[in-house]
Amino acid sequence: MKQDNKNQKNTNIFNYIPKKYSSYVFDATTKYQKKYGFDMGTGEHATWNNEADAFKHAYMQAQLSLWTGKHISKALGDFHEFQGNKTMGQSKEEYNMDNWNNEQGREIAREIIQQYGVLSTVPSQKINDIIAEKVVKRMKEGKLILSPNDSRKYENYKNNNYHSAKTTGQAAPINQLTSSFSGYTNPLTGSNHIFTQEEIDRMSSEEFAKYEKEIDAQVKAMNGSGVVYVNSYTRADGTKVKGYYRSR
Repeated sequence: MKQDNKNQKNTNIFNYIPKKYSSYVFDATTKYQKKYGFDMGTGEHATWNNEADAFKHAYMQAQLSLWTGKHISKALGDFHEFQGNKTMGQSKEEYNMDNWNNEQGREIAREIIQQYGVLSTVPSQKINDIIAEKVVKRMKEGKLILSPNDSRKYENYKNNNYHSAKTTGQAAPINQLTSSFSGYTNPLTGSNHIFTQEEIDRMSSEEFAKYEKEIDAQVKAMNGSGVVYVNSYTRADGTKVKGYYRSR
C-alpha cells in the first residue's frame, strides 16, 4: 500500500505535467543554443542567470501564450516564479529578471499572431522555430535581461516602453487607420470598433474573455488586408509614439 501511494504521488498530474514541460523547454533551449550559439552553462547551472536562462523564459511564455492565451500563460509564469521564491530561495534580482523575460515572451506571442494569424496558435515545429528566432533577435537587440545585475526593473517595464520595437517604412497612426478604414466592420460582430494592442493589454481577464473572439476575428481580418500592428515606443529623441497599424 505504501508503494502504491508513493507511485500515485510521483505520477500526480499536477506534478507530472509541469515537470515534463520544464524538461521539454530545457531540451528546446539546448537545441536552439546549438543553432544560435548563445551562452549556456553546464550541469545544474546550464540555464541559470545567463543567456540560456533568458531564452528559456521568453521561449516558454511565448509558446504558452500561443497555446493557452496571454492571461493563462502569465498566471502560470507568475505561479512558477512564486514557487521559485518560496521553495528555491530565488533572489529578488533573479525574480525581476525572470518576470522581465516572461513578459518579452508574451509580447513575442502577440507579434506572431499579428504576423501569422490565429493559426499560429496551433503547435508546430515551424512556430517553435519562429519563436526561437524572435527570442534570439530580442536578445541581440538588448531587450532581454541576461543577468540579475541588470538595473532595469520589471515594475517599470511598460511605463518606460523597454519592450517596444523600432519601426521602419510608411506608418499610419491609429486615428489615420480609423479614417482610412472608416468602412471597417468586425466580421464576427459587425461592429466598427478597432481594438488597439494597448487597449487589449489593459483588459482584465474577464474583459479579455468577453472580447476574445471579436479580437481574433479582427486580427484575422487585418492580416488578410495586409495590415500589421506596431506597439507604442519611444524615439531616440524621447518622443513617445502611440501604437498604430501600418501596411506590411
